[in-house]
Amino acid sequence: MKVPKYIRIENRAVRYALYALFAAIVVDGLLTEFLVTGGYGSETNPLLQSLVGQEWFLPIKIAGGFLATSFLWIKYNAAPKRVHTVIVVALAFYTVIVYWNLFACLFVLLTQPI
Repeated sequence: MKVPKYIRIENRAVRYALYALFAAIVVDGLLTEFLVTGGYGSETNPLLQSLVGQEWFLPIKIAGGFLATSFLWIKYNAAPKRVHTVIVVALAFYTVIVYWNLFACLFVLLTQPI
């Protein structure tokens, strides 16, 4: 099966960055779900605030991450420099968010009485 040229990305680093971006979005959703439902944090995204703690939060977060990374994947061949910049900025943003959430989770877990 041959992949169409408009969705083929030859650059392995860009493909891995898109995989990492999707993974970071999913991990952010998991950590946010843990922190908010446990009462240790809050969701700052006004579009997702009402969904956290409900059964549709993670599927919506995963679907949104998939759609965003798929869009970037498809648009990469049309404007590689611009899309690469967006990928790097989004990955840096989500990396900071995931580390912040991970720090909060570790703080919660380490300060809870046994």
